[in-house]
Amino acid sequence: MNLKASFFRSVLVATVCFPFIGEHAEAQTTPPPVSPQSFNQYQQYLQHKERQQLMEGLPPPSSNVQINQNRHNDAQTEHCVTIQSIEVVNANNISSSTIQNITKPWQNKCMSLGDMNSILNKINKAYIDKGFVTTRAYLPQQDLKQGTLHIVVIGGKVQGFQFHGISQSNHETMAFPWVKGGILNLKDLEQGIDQMNRLPDWSASMKIAPGDEPGTSIVNINANNPGILHGQVSTDNNGQSYSGRTIGRTILTAEDLFGLLDMWSVEYDHSLNNRQSDRHNSFFTAEGSIPLGPWTFFGGWYRYDDFYHVDYAWQGRGRFDSTNKDFHIGASRVVARNSIGVTTLQATYELKSFDSYIEHSRIGTQSARLSSLNLNASESMRIWGGAWYASLGMKIGLGGAMGTETWTYNQGTYNPHTQYVKPSLDIDGYQPIAQDFMWHTSIHGEYASKNQYGNEQMQIGGPYTVRGFLKQTMMGNAGVYMRNDLSWSLPTNEMHCDAYQIFCNQLIKGTELYGIFDVGMTRGVFTYADMPKTEKGGNLVGAGLGIRKTAGTIFWNASATHALTTAGLPPEGWIAMFSIGVRL
Repeated sequence: MNLKASFFRSVLVATVCFPFIGEHAEAQTTPPPVSPQSFNQYQQYLQHKERQQLMEGLPPPSSNVQINQNRHNDAQTEHCVTIQSIEVVNANNISSSTIQNITKPWQNKCMSLGDMNSILNKINKAYIDKGFVTTRAYLPQQDLKQGTLHIVVIGGKVQGFQFHGISQSNHETMAFPWVKGGILNLKDLEQGIDQMNRLPDWSASMKIAPGDEPGTSIVNINANNPGILHGQVSTDNNGQSYSGRTIGRTILTAEDLFGLLDMWSVEYDHSLNNRQSDRHNSFFTAEGSIPLGPWTFFGGWYRYDDFYHVDYAWQGRGRFDSTNKDFHIGASRVVARNSIGVTTLQATYELKSFDSYIEHSRIGTQSARLSSLNLNASESMRIWGGAWYASLGMKIGLGGAMGTETWTYNQGTYNPHTQYVKPSLDIDGYQPIAQDFMWHTSIHGEYASKNQYGNEQMQIGGPYTVRGFLKQTMMGNAGVYMRNDLSWSLPTNEMHCDAYQIFCNQLIKGTELYGIFDVGMTRGVFTYADMPKTEKGGNLVGAGLGIRKTAGTIFWNASATHALTTAGLPPEGWIAMFSIGVRL
């Protein structure tokens, strides 16, 4: 089995079976209690958005491109010449050890013409495996009586690019910088196509044609321009009842706005309940990214606000407000690409602030401005017949540096800390099981070295983590969850609806029936005797059934889920979820 695939299989098994250690208690002053309502489904939504942006930003697995080589006749002839040494000239872009491994077995042997052509084929294959698909090895005219075989390598160069369907303008510079005039490397071309198809509505492809000069190639890029502005409007009931469960969402995306393969998006969400003066929530985010060859530079900002009324034992009913803001900027780079996958490194600086108030008085333990450095090494793979994405992350709290500000004591075991290390693992897999059946799994796990603010802790239980829960969640400084959908594509694509064909195309074709099975657990790690159970952590399991249509102008989703294991949380029974939207 391929080493990369074996390692990934081991990581997947270790993640699912990872045994978080139980809680331990120490005698220290405990912090004030936390309002359970302050950590709701929108907190999970924000964490879900961060992970989603990470995984969606990864390039697709490398296409398994097969190159037709001009095979030489390897048939042995009776005539052979004794070759004492083999010299390969201009063998650039490939290691000398690779050349030696190919040529050394033939030294001091009697070689036929078929043997020599076999060496050429092996050298050509070594270059193709590295992506240099137009580089070729040749046998120049020579006298073999001296016992030396000379092989010349000629690198095929990129004469230029021709764009069809879109203007060339700056697209060549952003997708294929430093490629024109250089040795043709298929990996550079695939990288550029990936950057173009990074735009959600683009579908670019390429063909390599002979150039005007011998040994050169012209790369033809085909991409239909889908326009700049795209959007969607949707509604769902994934929110919390006390601040507005039904949410309206509007997303506007601008693709290639400045002709730089740039992408910009804004999203605005707001609760749709009819008592806005009594409770509501809202969310606004703006994101942008610009590529340059293997590099992608990105940044974004979001703000979330909500308020509602809650009963507190020490002062009766009071108003609770919370605000979350986040600014982040970073860069990613593709560092490796082969027939199995693509490896990407990413670094992000993040400045996050959150504030909570009771009757307009700040809650110090739930308010802070935190700066962090997020490092990720990600892999996009095509293995086992499916597409898999994995990311190892390390979040480093920068303490008092670069904008951090707090309103509580940040020392001791149980108080929230600003300086910490939090490793994490994300896995997303799409695995065909049989015809029309697809298994989709999402795994996330993390462990914080020190106690976190509640907003930074891992939370499970809800539509974005372990389904079957809505009003109650488990939280902790360590945890892991696994979401599983097994979907069956219903036989609707060949459906004929006569006069209602438009209705069928927009609302029915592409429908999937899917089963749900989610598991997760959290551990508080830094716990004390009278800590609320939801903060100590526990194990949750949920299951359900759903039906959805994700492609096309109109998309919708409906599901019913139920908790199987609640870890002592009050049962919520069957939870019905829906979403429906229109792409513009």
